[in-house]
Amino acid sequence: MYLVRPAEFADLPDLERLAQQAGIGITNFPANRDRLNDKIAASQRALHTDVVQPGGESYLFVLVDTSNQRVVGACGIDSMVGVDTPFYSYRIDDVVHASPQLQIHNRIPALFLCHDYSGMSRLISLVVEKAHQNPVAMSLLSRARLLFIARHPDRFTQKLFVELRGESDRHGYSPFWDALGKHFFSMDFKKADYLSGVSNKHFIAELMPRYPIYVPTLPQEAQDVIGVVHEDSENTADILLAEGFEFRGYVDIFDAGPTVEARVRDLRTITEQRSGKALIHPDTQSEALHLIAAGHLEDFRVTAAPAEPQVAGLAIDHSTQERLHVKSGSRIQWVAL
Repeated sequence: MYLVRPAEFADLPDLERLAQQAGIGITNFPANRDRLNDKIAASQRALHTDVVQPGGESYLFVLVDTSNQRVVGACGIDSMVGVDTPFYSYRIDDVVHASPQLQIHNRIPALFLCHDYSGMSRLISLVVEKAHQNPVAMSLLSRARLLFIARHPDRFTQKLFVELRGESDRHGYSPFWDALGKHFFSMDFKKADYLSGVSNKHFIAELMPRYPIYVPTLPQEAQDVIGVVHEDSENTADILLAEGFEFRGYVDIFDAGPTVEARVRDLRTITEQRSGKALIHPDTQSEALHLIAAGHLEDFRVTAAPAEPQVAGLAIDHSTQERLHVKSGSRIQWVAL
């Protein structure tokens, strides 16, 4: 069984291990002990702060294998990006070039540097050990964040976005970066990705070209990966698309991975989640798995377990009750897995 809960400082060694296994391309989960410690600290501060509107708080959650209490995954939410510095993306748009005299009318795709996502909440850092990348664990970890947002809507914006990892290999080669970013930053993709994760991003604004990049001028290898999801992130992408996230023509400035977005109110987990009382039934026979959440802020916990919706609430067994730290009559949320 699995449990999702807020990250604690005792989780730091496990988070380091996960970051090292995740490899290159997950900028907001760097394999850097100090940065990961800062992320835990920021999450703990946010959970213990009264918030009436999003202001740049960051939340970090871990996936625990309850059979041995080992952390096997992590994910997070930024309540608002671009608070201190603009959040940069490339917007793909067409530029029209026409000559009535020659009767030529061309629409040419171009990349425009923008910060359209500044001021919006972002889902980040979904990382799971390969041995635990099964549908239950992946869905639980990804969707637990949405149950947290549903429980604390004032802490987040009405729209969410997610950057999906783009194409790069295990050695740090990115076709898109090699064709574009490398010429302006004078460093390889691996170093740029690392610096973006552990330092402020002023260097992006200082070094990125301000003019549109015409896609046909890039090498074919770079063109072919624009908006393409890394194979290791395909399961994550499938979960998000099933939720209702959509690609709207924005890509990452480093690896050209796609960005997907959605209104919170339109997401499947948000619209289908229900709340009511925990009904403790030791002999619950249901085989239907549900995502079940309990607790507020620092006590927030989510698990996946067989449960049976009833008029008065949700029937769960004793083991589920113990994982969630609830008693009969406690207020819980649930949604079918």
